[in-house]
Amino acid sequence: MKEFLWKYRYYLLFGGIFVVYFLNLFIDIMEVDAAQYSVISMEMSWTKSFLHVFEHGKDYLDKPPLLFWSTAISYLTFGISNFSYKLPSVLITLLGIYSTYRFAKMHYRKEIAIAAAFILASSQALFLITNDVRTDSMLLGLTMFSVWQMSAYLRTRKSIHFLLLAVGIAGAMMSKGPLILVILAAAFGTEFLLKKQWRNIFNPRWLLLLLIVAVLLFPMCYGLYTQFDLHPEKTVYGLEGPSGLRFFFWTQSFGRITGENYWSNDSGYFFFTHSILWDFQPWIFLFIPALFLKIKQYFQHIDKKIVSSDEFITLGGFVLIFIALSLSHYKLPHYIFVLFPFASIITAQFIYRLSDDVRSKVARWHFGFMQLFWIAALGILTIVFPVEQIFPPVLLTGLFVLSWFAFRMLRGRTERMIYPVIIIAIGFNLVMATHFYPNLLSYQASSVVGQEIRGKNWDVSLYAYESHAIHFNARRFIPSWDTAELLEAEKGSLVFTTRAGFEEIDERRGATVFKKYPSHRATLLNLPFLLYWSRPDHVEYEYLVKLD
Repeated sequence: MKEFLWKYRYYLLFGGIFVVYFLNLFIDIMEVDAAQYSVISMEMSWTKSFLHVFEHGKDYLDKPPLLFWSTAISYLTFGISNFSYKLPSVLITLLGIYSTYRFAKMHYRKEIAIAAAFILASSQALFLITNDVRTDSMLLGLTMFSVWQMSAYLRTRKSIHFLLLAVGIAGAMMSKGPLILVILAAAFGTEFLLKKQWRNIFNPRWLLLLLIVAVLLFPMCYGLYTQFDLHPEKTVYGLEGPSGLRFFFWTQSFGRITGENYWSNDSGYFFFTHSILWDFQPWIFLFIPALFLKIKQYFQHIDKKIVSSDEFITLGGFVLIFIALSLSHYKLPHYIFVLFPFASIITAQFIYRLSDDVRSKVARWHFGFMQLFWIAALGILTIVFPVEQIFPPVLLTGLFVLSWFAFRMLRGRTERMIYPVIIIAIGFNLVMATHFYPNLLSYQASSVVGQEIRGKNWDVSLYAYESHAIHFNARRFIPSWDTAELLEAEKGSLVFTTRAGFEEIDERRGATVFKKYPSHRATLLNLPFLLYWSRPDHVEYEYLVKLD
């Protein structure tokens, strides 16, 4: 048994992680962002308008088009579904994990590279963005691919790496704007300056690289120019005559730091310092000392005349961009996920640099702390959404035993700090993918009613109600009525609305409840909702009503 588990450890652990990723592909899409992007992609697949992006027939100017292009193609290939929406982004995320391994292997020994890939793949951020798919999945994958290709080019000077670097940069820019250029400049700039590699900084081939990237960006830029810059009479999101090109290359990314972008949520400078405590679990308590030691190592090399063989690409890429993003006026936790490949490599290097004695003590402490994940999983199965089937607790118990077996079996090995913790991450997220999210999203009323509209072919309209998931799940656009249309509608018409909307309809012309749906925002959870005994008092209802 021991020999089998050790021989096939990589396949078993990555297999467990990928099973969770695969299950995530079938979970209902969540409001708001993922549902919005799925509907935009659905509209693009219908209209075949790939250069001009629309949302419900209106001009859309927010995110670059790569997510919409790839998802629309996926819809046309596999049909419209949760699976089709998430598949392209998850595949590019897998590319990011592989790129992390290949980059780390260039600078460290193979064991550290494998550990870095495992740490990244098993972080909560990766389990999240393979479920709640937004533009960050593609940004992470293509950014790390670019970092790998740039490092490979600097070592080999092969044209293939140069061209793939251009492809990676263009893809990342079409995922979420020019942030990739800043990340590469910060990451490799730190390395070049510390090692005094002036020829790499002033290499004229970087101009050729930008030219190739510009050529690859031409279809997107042409679409932005013809949709917006040629039409100064347009007003989008309250912006009069916006330049699509300026919005993409400046306002959307850097405007959040300068304040030019209209998005602002007044989040503090330490927002990401707090959010990373969960998003980089179960590795955050190893990453924090690893980062400080890496920074200490940096300052120890500043004044050295001899070129160090150490790698500082990951340090510059993480620290400088983390600070820059923290200065933004608008922050969401997933904005820093693009930095987690760097964090994973720093953490893996730290683990393998510990002395045997220290490693043994840290392993025991860390593994002990990770038992909280088993407690959390047990809580989900008992007091959040009480389980009715026997399989989830049996599976959880088996993985719990396996994690302890691995911890005991790996005594004296560095892998003791890594592999048992990965088993815990797999077990917890299997519960999330198979039990927590399916039950939670039964309270996303827009998805539930959308599926019923599609399945029963109901003719429904919306009143005083905004949703993206309802259109996606209905596989068609559900019309929205204003007051005049409501008053003129035929008797017996079905209308979906909120409680306030139902009261207004009932007052204006009368209506009876056809069906009501429990509702709670999946991304805004609180303890009273999570506890099953207090949940009924903290659930809103949305209504499908029949007009009198």
